[in-house]
Amino acid sequence: MAALLACGLGFTSGAQVAADQSAREVESAKEVDAGVDPTIKPGDDFFSYANGAWLKATQIPAGKERWTAGSEITELTRQQTLKLLDDAPAAPAGSIARKVADFRAAYLNDGAIEANGIALIKPMLDRIARVRDKAALTRLLGTGLKADVDPMNNGIFASKHVLGLATQASIHGEKTYVAFLVQGGLGLPDREHYVSSDPAMQVLRTRYQEAIGSVLTLAAPGVASDSASASSSRAEAVMALETAIAQSHATAEVSGNEKNADNLWTRADFARNAPGMDWSAFFAAAGLARQPTFVAWQPSAVTGLAALVESQPLQVWKDYLRVRVIADYADVLPRAFRDQAPALRGAAPASPEAGPPLSSRAQRANEATQSAMGEAVARLYVERYFPAANKARLQSIAANVRAAFARRVEAVTWMSPESKAVALGKLKVLYLGVAYPETWRDYADLVVDPADAAGNLRRIGERNYRQTLARLGKRVDNAEWSSDPKVVGGLLMFQQNSLNLTAALLQVPKFDPAASDALNYGAIGAIIGHEMSHFVDPLGAEYEVDGQARRWWTAEDISRYGAVNAPLVNQFSGYRPFPDLAVNGKQTLSENIADLGGLAAAFDAYRATLGSKAADKEYVRQQDRQFFIGFARAWRSLYRDDGLRKFVATNDHAPERYRVATVRNIDAWYDAFDVQPGQRLYLEPAARVRIW
Repeated sequence: MAALLACGLGFTSGAQVAADQSAREVESAKEVDAGVDPTIKPGDDFFSYANGAWLKATQIPAGKERWTAGSEITELTRQQTLKLLDDAPAAPAGSIARKVADFRAAYLNDGAIEANGIALIKPMLDRIARVRDKAALTRLLGTGLKADVDPMNNGIFASKHVLGLATQASIHGEKTYVAFLVQGGLGLPDREHYVSSDPAMQVLRTRYQEAIGSVLTLAAPGVASDSASASSSRAEAVMALETAIAQSHATAEVSGNEKNADNLWTRADFARNAPGMDWSAFFAAAGLARQPTFVAWQPSAVTGLAALVESQPLQVWKDYLRVRVIADYADVLPRAFRDQAPALRGAAPASPEAGPPLSSRAQRANEATQSAMGEAVARLYVERYFPAANKARLQSIAANVRAAFARRVEAVTWMSPESKAVALGKLKVLYLGVAYPETWRDYADLVVDPADAAGNLRRIGERNYRQTLARLGKRVDNAEWSSDPKVVGGLLMFQQNSLNLTAALLQVPKFDPAASDALNYGAIGAIIGHEMSHFVDPLGAEYEVDGQARRWWTAEDISRYGAVNAPLVNQFSGYRPFPDLAVNGKQTLSENIADLGGLAAAFDAYRATLGSKAADKEYVRQQDRQFFIGFARAWRSLYRDDGLRKFVATNDHAPERYRVATVRNIDAWYDAFDVQPGQRLYLEPAARVRIW
């Protein structure tokens, strides 16, 4: 039985694995040789040497300031996802793919949208019309609470509704998920759009107010009056209410502070700190009657909302809510409403020669499908483009890099024994999510109608909210994903001691399933080591093993760390993209240290895989070359001069050319490429920086 199961599961013999690896090494050697620029000495300019063929063949697309490996992967992923969406209608009825297809089809079904008119949102508008007092208004605001914010992980600090709800791991080591209330309720993108004196912002506000008047007239011409002056007056009142809401909002800088999680309010705190509104009625309507505490992420906004519920006329609130409903669904309403969508979103007016600001119908449908049906589309993406074998191989690489990095932590002399123990404990339990979550959400209960675009949006919003409520009181799962597997990137969640690297990111040249282990350890292995290092560096030093926000580095650790990293500050400050502009070694220090630690750990991990072949010096030298070239190619990039200047001035990463120069601190690089004194990147052994 065991043998039959093994065959059925596609198990591969050790001999076959070795043969596959040997074949990959041969092909990688050919690819590496074809891609370098042999006219450049690696010791003079390793970035240009390793990426020679790509640099010659690549041009920065029009309108872009830079073009990188990440840019290439993002564009490839966009094309892959569009192909998925185009193929989805052929899927069987009831399948996830078919639900994705039906959502997109409804968005594109102009005939049904025009025929339906506002019928599909009329029940929402009628409910607003039936509001007769502030008590009913409060209940309606409660039923309008939505789960469209993410303060702890993805930095979504504002809801489209007056408040947004998130249930997430917090920063005090809580074992269960915490309820977060986050500010919202603005039609324009953020607070500054309402309060800024910038002339461009004033233009957007004027367009927005005009759009408010237009959609109020279109949706309910009989409310108050349908005259032009009455419509303008109603729009002005709604704009004044939204401006008052905006003035109560925290700034972007304040909203981005994780210490907002300290604002834990009991139900009594809401009555005391935010009078003017029946919070018990609000929470009951929101399905939160039994929830005793909430994090008020931006307390001023909660206080401001309650005061405005009490002070502002009921009719203005009702008009405001009508506008919010219409704005939420404008893309799937008849054309008269759809034409107002750009202004309702705060899009800048287009110049006459540029055409209308609204993106194409197909583009909006694609964007909406990938947003509303995000995890469903991601699952289809993974099934088509990311085989399970790739995940298994990457998990092996990650495990080896983790072990190698832990050995380096054990060996450092600048960190105290007590701090080392915490660092090693964090590395041991760190969840490293590769490509996609271990468990996908079930879409079986979701009804998607190809002729009901507005209904689809409503049902998805309601489903997301139910799932958010269901998490309350449940134990925090550090293996839970907050990243979208079809979006290029990675996410560090310190409060969960968790790291996600998405399937979309794990493509050539970051990861190549056809390449040798050496090439992949140099590319994705170094990236994994880089991100892993942040959990025990000054960023991760703010969080304990259990996710509690508490600094565990000692004062002596910090002092000694500053001493050992000073040479790296000087090394990067010596790089000059232009005669009058140098890289800021202090500004980029954290990321430079992570690059160095990640590269060193990945190199150790790769070398540990060589086994008996480690005795073959020429073989090792060839594999080392692949390792370092893999690292360089993962960071290939081109810049326009103005883009490079902006990047150096504002980014906490060094430009990729100088990140690649990190190799000069690794002894084996010198042997692999015969780097000699006198070459521009050469460092005497004593000058090579070693931190982790």
